[in-house]
Amino acid sequence: MATITQIEIDGFKAFPANFTLNLGTGKNLLLYGENGSGKSSLYYALHALLQSVFKDDKGAKYFTPGSIINGNFTPENENLINIHRYDEAKDNTYAPYIRITFEDGKIWRLDNRGLLSENGGDESEIRMLNKNSAFINHSYISRFHAARNSEEMDLWNVFYKDILPFHIPAGTSIFLADLYDDIVRDYNAGIGMEDVNIQDKITAFNKLLNNSINRINTKVTSIYNDNFKNEDEKSLEIKLIYYSDDEQDNTLKEHFYLYYGNNRNGQDVKSANLYTSKIGIEIKEDGILVYKPQSYFNEAKLTAIALSVRFAAMTATAITPGSFFALDDMLISLDMSNRMKVIKYLLDEIAPKYKLYVFTHDRLLFASFKKRIFSKKEQGAWLCGGIYMHDRDNSTDFNKCTPYPVFIEEKDAELKAREYYIMHDYPACGQQLRKWCEDILSNLYPDTLLRKRDPRTGKTVDTSLNDRIVCLSDYCKKEFIDFDDFKDLKIYKDNVLNTVSHYDVSSPIYGNEILSIMKILSKLDLIRLNKKQIDVNRKLGIELTADDGRAVTICIDIRSDKINILEYNEDKNISYYTKCTVYKIIDNGTPMDINPKVTYDSIYEAYWYYIGRYGCDSTINLLNVLQDHGTFIKDKS
Repeated sequence: MATITQIEIDGFKAFPANFTLNLGTGKNLLLYGENGSGKSSLYYALHALLQSVFKDDKGAKYFTPGSIINGNFTPENENLINIHRYDEAKDNTYAPYIRITFEDGKIWRLDNRGLLSENGGDESEIRMLNKNSAFINHSYISRFHAARNSEEMDLWNVFYKDILPFHIPAGTSIFLADLYDDIVRDYNAGIGMEDVNIQDKITAFNKLLNNSINRINTKVTSIYNDNFKNEDEKSLEIKLIYYSDDEQDNTLKEHFYLYYGNNRNGQDVKSANLYTSKIGIEIKEDGILVYKPQSYFNEAKLTAIALSVRFAAMTATAITPGSFFALDDMLISLDMSNRMKVIKYLLDEIAPKYKLYVFTHDRLLFASFKKRIFSKKEQGAWLCGGIYMHDRDNSTDFNKCTPYPVFIEEKDAELKAREYYIMHDYPACGQQLRKWCEDILSNLYPDTLLRKRDPRTGKTVDTSLNDRIVCLSDYCKKEFIDFDDFKDLKIYKDNVLNTVSHYDVSSPIYGNEILSIMKILSKLDLIRLNKKQIDVNRKLGIELTADDGRAVTICIDIRSDKINILEYNEDKNISYYTKCTVYKIIDNGTPMDINPKVTYDSIYEAYWYYIGRYGCDSTINLLNVLQDHGTFIKDKS
């Protein structure tokens, strides 16, 4: 199966009219949408079409308004037709649908006839795409830790709804959820437990599920500890439990396997029942067993554990071309630092192997995800934008109409500037360059250069773009950056960027000047994109060697749990704009408190003072001697 290039929706859930999302040559998708905008409807449209291949009616129920029985219309309770198009669908004057186009030209359509290929596609292709893809939303996270404090965690419902429908065990050709449903159908049809066929299916199901869980167990602990554990937290050992009754490790003789027979607790009953599987989870923190993880861990950590389990369930590399992860608001229970860990994992580990379709109603998460994409210079592989509910038609009067979702692609100022330059629209390009310059300096500079005190009012106000460009020479000097690459920015700002910002169309704006500004800003933006913020403890140590060889530690407090690292021409340095207080000196193992403590406007001022005082080597990069509780900052960056 090839990659998805276009999704078209008409009359489904939040979409009253035709909506088309074009993914170009098969880009990843990052989509922002407020609640009620149609964001989740888009996610579910993708889910409905792909999963309809497994439905008895091929998903036709989603688009069937009802039927005439004895002359009366009976609604179809499971239809998902948009409320504003329901009457037309009921009267057969309109047929809502979902339509997906793939890179190989195959088109699949889901409507009231079920799932159909418009040009000769084979259902096996859709089945295999499901096998190597995943849908993850907040419902998965909620199901994962739904157990009450008085209960033991049972992940069967999580697996049945979110993992088994996408899992074909090695050596088989059937989805594990389908095998389970087949067993349930046999049971509901009245096939007795003495029937060899149904018992063979149950035995096969238990063995395959056990093998799959064992495979998850080989990866889940390392995924969590390597990607989602905070530095100051203890390591976890995560193990899913699916024991047979006679398993040696099943010391409590609990029942986990799918079971068909008389009461599994040994009590005599008149009729046999089918007892659902149970999947337990065992978590150890620093080797100590955690009882009732749902009560012991906070929601953020449970979410990270749930994601680790889901990621471990995926194959290491997508076998089917076009395989994807579709993620809808799965991170809403995480704070920003934990979200960034997941974003990093998705972009570093998942994106190289799968397509990513990320849906969120959180504007900050959208911006953080987008920033990370751009910092990796991978924006060409992504379609980023927002979906908004619009209530005006396309007439010249902008009349009120039935609200409908609209997709707006979000491009940063650099991309817009490049597009305008290609079209030779230099005034428009100049406006975007000015915005790009403002964005770069706003994200590069410390607060001390972004704000100033107004001498007239005494209030603190934002500095102007001119103020910030004037500061660039001093900033570069302090941050070990060669200012020569940027020395002409002030001239271009005055002669070009100021002109376009005031729409002075009488001034000639030439392509060469625009190109020169683009080159300058590209180099400056590279510094911003390579700027890293490292999590640290606020109390750090500068490890020095005095001129006589004795070890000296300068104990400092930076009053923050973050420290900025800048990279320029492959050289990394701690940002000059890091304040610190020196509170102790450890000289050759002997501690000496500094009283009163001494505060420095820059960590470098403290560093230079003490290397002079102790006659230390002044050519050593501060990054190489600054330590955080036994770990050098250089090893964290």
